[in-house]
Amino acid sequence: MGYPYRIFRQNAWPLRLMICAQLILQTSPAFTQDSEDLDGRKLLQSNCGRCHAVEQTGNSPLQSAPPLRDIYRKRSTEQLEFEFAEGMGSRHPEMPQIQFSSEEIAAILTHLARITNPE
Repeated sequence: MGYPYRIFRQNAWPLRLMICAQLILQTSPAFTQDSEDLDGRKLLQSNCGRCHAVEQTGNSPLQSAPPLRDIYRKRSTEQLEFEFAEGMGSRHPEMPQIQFSSEEIAAILTHLARITNPE
């Protein structure tokens, strides 16, 4: 083969290394759906858990705040995505307006789906 092929072949090892690293990381436990579930749970706990129940069972710390699993059952995915992105409509003045990124919303909805439909 000619000169350009040798350069490509000699300089291809960083690309191969990056591809291998990416494959290893994508299949490691830290990048599986379990980590998404943990992230969604943590996001809900830190932002909503002061008032709302964020697990499969249990009452909300604030009696007037419905458990998030009940909200998940009553609203469409599209409505929840919109409300999490734009800030949930507050029913009372104490409820903060929190806006989540699309990645955070995906993790939250994954967690809510798991606790609502365990199988």
